[in-house]
Parts: sequence; C-alpha cells; structure tokens
Amino acid sequence: MSEEAVNETDVPTGGPDSVEQPTGPAPDPETPPGPEPDQPTEPEPAPPAPVPDQIAWEPRTWYEITYACRTPDCPNLNYIGYAPMFYSNDGQLKNIRVVDSVCGKDSMIVTATKLDPQPAED
Repeated sequence: MSEEAVNETDVPTGGPDSVEQPTGPAPDPETPPGPEPDQPTEPEPAPPAPVPDQIAWEPRTWYEITYACRTPDCPNLNYIGYAPMFYSNDGQLKNIRVVDSVCGKDSMIVTATKLDPQPAED
C-alpha cells in the first residue's frame, strides 16, 4: 500500500478559482432570522384591558374597584388602577365615574366588590 503525499499546491488557498466552505452550523430553514442585535426593536403594545361584566350598582353603597383608561392616546391606556373605597352615589351609571388623572377622560370600571361590612356613616 502506498500513501499519497499531499503537495501544498494541491490544497486550495483562497485564490480566484477556489471555493470556500462556510464554517459553523447551517441556519435552520424553518426558523426565520431574528432582528440584528444592534437594531432597536419595537416596544410591546400595552395589553388590552379586560372587558367587565355588567355591574349591578346599589345606591349609597361603598365598593372596592379596579378601573382602566381606554382613551387611545392616553399614557395610562389599559393601566389597571385600584380604589379601595368607591361610593356608588345613587346607583345610576351616569353618576358613577372614575376620571383619569392624566387625560381627564372617563375610565372604565373593570371590577367592583361591595365592601362588607360597609363603613359607618357619619
């Protein structure tokens, strides 16, 4: 058996006629390429506020509530706020309001829990 000697002139050296093979693992054709590391990515949009069930308000009653502003351009868009004591006034929806402190528009009341026991009246 004879071993063939490799001559340095037989090995491609990167000249114009040589073909270079890529190094490293081949990209997965099923996975789309991610963003370039030095490119800024878009911030995630605010999560949507939950849609509340219809609340049956009782007149002259204290509640614990959560609320969210639904005004599109408001910085508090879909931010869930909390009020530990909220009075229902006469129980009519037109008189039950939470106003956002940033945009000045009405916020949506998401949840309401009747306080038990009710605070004492003065």
